[in-house]
Amino acid sequence: MKRLCFGRQPADTRYRYHPGMPFSEGLPRSNSTTFSTMSRNFYLTSNKGNMLIGEGATRIFDYDRNYSCMLSVHVLYDAYKGSKEAMDMLNNNFDALVLPMANEIRPNLNHVSLLKVLEQIKIPVVVLGMGMQNEMEDLSALEPATVDLLRWIDERALVFGVRGTQTETWLKKMGFKNPTALGCPSMMLYPENILNIKAPTRKPEDYRFVTAGYLQKKSVRGKQLAKFFTGQKCSYVFQDEIFLFKEELQGRHFFDDARNQLLQNVFEPLVNEAIGTPAPFDKYFYFDSVDAWRQCYGWHDVFIGDRFHGGVAALQVGLPTAILFKDLRVKELSEFFGVPHTTVDKACTMGIEAFMAEFMSEERINAFLDTYRTRLKNFHRHLTEAGLSMTENYQAMLMAA
Repeated sequence: MKRLCFGRQPADTRYRYHPGMPFSEGLPRSNSTTFSTMSRNFYLTSNKGNMLIGEGATRIFDYDRNYSCMLSVHVLYDAYKGSKEAMDMLNNNFDALVLPMANEIRPNLNHVSLLKVLEQIKIPVVVLGMGMQNEMEDLSALEPATVDLLRWIDERALVFGVRGTQTETWLKKMGFKNPTALGCPSMMLYPENILNIKAPTRKPEDYRFVTAGYLQKKSVRGKQLAKFFTGQKCSYVFQDEIFLFKEELQGRHFFDDARNQLLQNVFEPLVNEAIGTPAPFDKYFYFDSVDAWRQCYGWHDVFIGDRFHGGVAALQVGLPTAILFKDLRVKELSEFFGVPHTTVDKACTMGIEAFMAEFMSEERINAFLDTYRTRLKNFHRHLTEAGLSMTENYQAMLMAA
């Protein structure tokens, strides 16, 4: 399989060229930092964690990059009104359709266009990272098109890769036969850095922390996170919460695009008021690029936070990482890969020093690495058996693991 179409999850904040001429490329964002422009840019990716998912899937496989592409196939379907000519573009130009996914199994999500694409597809389909938003009693909580999508994938996909064991177990309980817990492709991108992670051994005050979470109005989680890091050197990374401050930010200069940094004098008062307590963070970041995200993390020492893919970026650069959670998505992925994790409530009650001693000990970090090696090898086995090849970096690290 040398010609791959990656049909979901953008890997960067880029605009599409809608006429779609041969050799055309989408453009990067402008240097405008108005609230409305940044909101439009956000629409290109939605939650910034999605960039890590899309990027991971597109970079770990070995294929012909001149004859492969990223393409939101449901957008293609809608733009061409489902024409046979449009669907033949997929069938005639690619050897497989790869669908990196996230929490696609949730109520009130309409998958009609994607389902219509799959019903006309003749090439193999590989699904990666599909997961549940929250626990559900049964399939009646989902839109009919989502149920039909799951049935198509279960019956026809070459690989039905889901996020973790909870999603796999629930789907099998609902009668699906082929879902396989493989994790998120973002966790497979830099295994050499992940496997070189060492447990932090010094006091918290000796480290520069980076975190992510939910600093938004009346957020209990945001207030807890602020309390947890009080007295520490810590940076905070926004993923989508800045757009909840629309009224306060309209018409103001609040972002340094070159540094990917929110202006402290603008944001600190807003955050303090939103969470009802002084925030301890001395730097605030927001990223439209995964490369900038990782480079920023590279001058930090430890990640502890309430966003799984914020933690993935830290793991990719080799930072000791622990995940705090409130919902199934984060808990499922953390458990599947063995990343040290606990609830936001427990971490806040313990305090940072006791938390690190328990959850980021050498024993915990080594247990995570053992689990990660198993997941890495399992992912490789399933995907190569399906006919996909991995890059030489991945192959070399697999041998070393």
